[in-house]
Amino acid sequence: MQTLFRTLLQFCILKALIILILTAVLCFLLPIFYQKFRRRLERNPHILSTAFIESVYRPLLVLIATIGILFALESLCLPWKGIGIGADQFHFIRNLIFIGLFAWFLWRFVSFSKEAFLQTNKNKSIDKTLVHGINQIAKLAIIILTALSLLQVFGLSIAGVLAFGGMGGVIIGFAAKDLLANLFGSCMLFLDRPFIIGEQISFPALKVEGTVESIGWRVCRIRTPDCRPVYIPNAFFSNLVVENPSRMKYRRFYCRMSLRYQDLIKVPAILEDMQSLLKKNIAIDKNRPISVNLSELGNTSLNLVVIAYTNIVNSADFLKLQQTLFLELLSCIQRHGAEWSFPSHNVYLNKEAVDSLSYQNQDDKH
Repeated sequence: MQTLFRTLLQFCILKALIILILTAVLCFLLPIFYQKFRRRLERNPHILSTAFIESVYRPLLVLIATIGILFALESLCLPWKGIGIGADQFHFIRNLIFIGLFAWFLWRFVSFSKEAFLQTNKNKSIDKTLVHGINQIAKLAIIILTALSLLQVFGLSIAGVLAFGGMGGVIIGFAAKDLLANLFGSCMLFLDRPFIIGEQISFPALKVEGTVESIGWRVCRIRTPDCRPVYIPNAFFSNLVVENPSRMKYRRFYCRMSLRYQDLIKVPAILEDMQSLLKKNIAIDKNRPISVNLSELGNTSLNLVVIAYTNIVNSADFLKLQQTLFLELLSCIQRHGAEWSFPSHNVYLNKEAVDSLSYQNQDDKH
């Protein structure tokens, strides 16, 4: 018996050494094949293929190393039977490792796919909100499937867990109603799409405006013009009015000017010249009304209003256009010899009262 035991022990050690050597060879060859496929993909890039190669490399390397070590240890389990380590325990450990590494691979694949897709289509019209939404849904599905798989491995019935979820859902709903409200709010944002990532929005009720940077399951991050991040819970969007200037098709140019009453006779020519000036500008939309009118007779001025529309919706470009139009309108007023009206007051004195006041001052001096 001792001779047989020693022979089996030597065979188990030899088998473990062979498994470890094969594992080491595979771990050595895997980086070589990885670099080879990576160089090939750099010549002919493909989003999903690149993401798959990047995401599978490390989990596969860890899987080969751990599975090889476990099989080598399992081959030595014969002399360890008295300790209680058997094939069932190794099978249980392998299942746990496989589930963990497979979840790691899926998580990395989703993350790399998102980054690769956004970088590849950086200069194209892409719905970043849809990409982020699919990424978050996929990660949530990975977490749920991994948890259910682990429960199955530990011997818990998935049917029982799902049945308990029916009762527990009501209890959890009351305990985390704010969290669920934000979760449903994020779902409505993905469905209704009042704004997407990269658009500039404003909330008149909160007096907040800025650029949307991310839409999460609980909050949205908005970057204000002074570069401060603002985090708004998604539940608020069901009750808040959201303005989205990024989706404007036109911008309105509005200008109010005041002229002196002495220039009243020049006003018709000035209005006609301004109308012609706006019609000649290629940035002004000719399909929408252009209004140049004398709108009000003020206390000290003749008030002119100029209204026109342009399809330039970008804020920076519109400010440049607005500056150009302001200067051209002022030049138009100067060409006709008119002047800007400033707030003023006229004081009218009674001549007889002034004369009597001057005589009284002279008598007082004498």
